[in-house]
This record gives sequence, C-alpha cells and structure tokens, in this order.
Amino acid sequence: MKSSTSRSKFSKTYFVNSMKKLICLAMLIPAALEGQTSKFWTCQGTNAAGFNWNTEEGYRWENTRIPTTELTLKIDGANSHLTLNSKNTSLVCEEYANETSGKFISCIRSSGLAYDFLVLNPTSGQAALSQLSGSITPNTFYRELVTTQIFECEAI
Repeated sequence: MKSSTSRSKFSKTYFVNSMKKLICLAMLIPAALEGQTSKFWTCQGTNAAGFNWNTEEGYRWENTRIPTTELTLKIDGANSHLTLNSKNTSLVCEEYANETSGKFISCIRSSGLAYDFLVLNPTSGQAALSQLSGSITPNTFYRELVTTQIFECEAI
C-alpha cells in the first residue's frame, strides 16, 4: 500500500510540474511570434501642411490648408500598406536604428516610386507622412497636392 501512495504522489507531482512547464511554454509562444507577425496601427492626424498647384494666376505653388485625417497602417515588411482617405497604398517597410533616438520604421511605396514616404516611431507612436507625387509631375495643368502630415498612432 505504501508503494501505491508514493506512486500516486509521484504521478501528481509529475503532472503538476508538467502542467507548469506547459503553461510557461504557452505564455512564451506569443512573445516569440510577435516579431514575426504584422502590426496594425491606427493614427489620428494632428497637423498638416501642403502646397497646391495654381494654374489661374501663373503656374506656381501656393501654401494651402490641409485638413487633418485618420490613417490606418499595416506594418509587414514588403506586404505593408496604408489606408488614407479610403485609398489603399501598398508599401515596403523596414525598421532601422538611429543612434540617438532608437528604432524607427520607414516605409515607401512598394512600386518604388518616391511618391509617399512614411516614418513611424513605434515607441512614441509619432508618425509623419509626406506625399510628394505632385512635385515631380511634368503636367503643368494639373498636379496633386504636395503634403506633409503629422500623426499620433497606437498599435491595435
């Protein structure tokens, strides 16, 4: 009888220890996968500035007021994208380190065209988006706005 009691205690102890290890392993898996999954951000515009191409009074750029807007962002390397004013833009995003300020995420259009440039500080949630396509268009009758917008973002 004594041996079955000690075997029972051993089995319970073994089971409890196994469960503790399993729970610890289950808690570590999400942390290990976090670096491999995409991140989603929602951003609220806080400030914006821009230039509008004026064709009525001589072809020139004029300062213009840009309303603040919301932006959603998916950071997933070459499969990243942003949605701004219901328009989706495919991006390529990379993380880089700045010696003085820490890590940043830099994104450009996946087409390679230098139209949109986004920088995000994932620690502070601050982001900036510059849209430059209007400045390099050869068409003198119509050009898109050239803008820079500042955002406060949070991971979702």
